[in-house]
Amino acid sequence: MISPGQPWGNLVELDGDEPRAHDDRGLAELLARHPGARVLLDGGDLFTSLGGQAPAEPFEMPIDLLEVTADGRQHLAAAHVVARRRGWRGHFVVAMNGTHLGGWNLGPKAHPNDGIVDLTSGSLGLGDRLKARRRAPAGAHLPHPGLATSRRRSLELHLATATPLFIDGVKVGRVSHLVIAVRGDAGRIVLAPPMRAGSSAGPVQST
Repeated sequence: MISPGQPWGNLVELDGDEPRAHDDRGLAELLARHPGARVLLDGGDLFTSLGGQAPAEPFEMPIDLLEVTADGRQHLAAAHVVARRRGWRGHFVVAMNGTHLGGWNLGPKAHPNDGIVDLTSGSLGLGDRLKARRRAPAGAHLPHPGLATSRRRSLELHLATATPLFIDGVKVGRVSHLVIAVRGDAGRIVLAPPMRAGSSAGPVQST
C-alpha cells in the first residue's frame, strides 16, 4: 500500500495477454478469481478516479479492494459501496475506495491504495439533497452538519431498516448489517484505451 510521500506505481512492459475489465464490477470479479493479477482497466468509476485516460506508456498501480459482508453474504468492491433509498431519501451510507461515483466526487480524500475506506453517512432534507447534487461533482458537498465522515480500515454498521445496497453501482439486495474491510494490494491495474472492434482482450474478460 502507498505510504505518504512515496511514489505510487511504476512503468511496466505488458505481456499482451493481460485480462481486461471494462468497469468496476468486472475488475472486482477478475481479481476475485485471480488475486494479485495485473488487469487492464478501460472504464468505470475507478478509471475516472485515476484520470479517465490511458497514459502514454503502460503504468501499473497496485490497488486495494473492499471486502463486503452484507447480512452474511460476501462481496468484493473495487470502487464503492452504497446503501441508500431511491432519491437518497432517509439515512444513507457511502463507502469509497476511489473518488468518484458517476459524475460525483463523493470521496474527495479517497485513494485506492492507502489501506483505508472513506465513509460518509447521514441524511439530508430535500433542499440539502438538491444543494448536494449541485456541489457533489466538485466534492464540495462536504463538510455538512447532516453528514458524518470518517476514514477507516474496517467498519461495521447496523442499519435501522433494511436498505438497498449497491456494490460498484450494481444493486445486490437489501441490507441491515454491513461489514466492510480493506483488502490491501489486492491487484494491479494498468489504465488502458478502450478496445477496438475485433481486438483481443487476453484470456479472461469481464462481462
